[in-house]
Amino acid sequence: MIAITLTPEDPQLAELVGSLEFMSSKMMPHTYQAFKRAVALVQYTWKCYAAGADMGGGMKLKRPTGAYARSIKTRFYAPFNYEVFSDSKVAKFLEEGTKEFDMKKTHPFGKRSRVTKKGQGYLIIPFRHGAPGSVYYPPLPEQVYKQIKAIAKQADFKLASRAQGKKYSPNYKGEMIPRARYKRGTPITGLGDENLEGLMVVNIGATPKEKRSAAVTFRVISENSPAFKWIRPAMPGMHITKHVVENTQDAVKDLIETGLKKDMGIA
Repeated sequence: MIAITLTPEDPQLAELVGSLEFMSSKMMPHTYQAFKRAVALVQYTWKCYAAGADMGGGMKLKRPTGAYARSIKTRFYAPFNYEVFSDSKVAKFLEEGTKEFDMKKTHPFGKRSRVTKKGQGYLIIPFRHGAPGSVYYPPLPEQVYKQIKAIAKQADFKLASRAQGKKYSPNYKGEMIPRARYKRGTPITGLGDENLEGLMVVNIGATPKEKRSAAVTFRVISENSPAFKWIRPAMPGMHITKHVVENTQDAVKDLIETGLKKDMGIA
C-alpha cells in the first residue's frame, strides 16, 4: 500500500496539530473542516496525476489508467488524523519502480495460460493501439491509422468480434478455464512495422449491431520464446506521492493555519 498521512510540513504546526489528538471536532470545528478540505485536495491532486496531469516540469504518466485513479481513497482515523492511500499494485510499481523481469518465467504458467498438445505453456496477449493522439493506448502514426481505416472499408474485410457464450480449455496446471469466444477477422499485413504485423480491427460495441472498433495485435509468449524476448526492463520509481506532497503542502498549511486561528479566536 502507498499512503500519504496528512501532516503539515512545518514542525511547529505539526506539533500543534499533534496536540489535538484527543480533542473532538466540536471543540475545533474550523480546524476539523480545514482537515477535510485539505485531505480532499490531496486526494484530488493525486487522482489528477494518476489520470495523466503534469506533476511539474513536464513529468506525467505516459499511459494513465482509470483503475489507478479510482484506487486512491481516504481513510479517517480521528478528527485530525487522515490518510490518503492506494492499495493498487500499479501504484506501488509506479512509486517504487521495478526490477528487470523475464516474463517467460511466469506468464506461460499463470491462471490464464494455455497449453500445447506437447504440454508446453503459452499465453496469448492482446495489445490495443490507439488513434493518433491517444493517451490511454499507444497511438498509431497518422499515416498508418489512415491506411488501416482504408483497408477496413474494403468489401471483403472482416471485423473480428466476440461471439456469444464461453468455451473451456485447460491452463498449464490443468485447470479448466472459461474463455471468451471470438470470430476471427481479417489480419492486416504490410504496414511497415513488425509490431503491427497481423493487426486486426475488432468490433468492441456493446451489441453485435453497434460498430465501435479497436485496433488490436495478438502476440504469444511461451516458455520456448527466444531468450532475448519478453524481458521487461527495469523501471525507475516516479515517486508520485512526493510530487503530491510538494505541490499541495503550501495550500494544506494555509488551510490548517486558518482553521486553527479561527478556533483560537485570533483570526
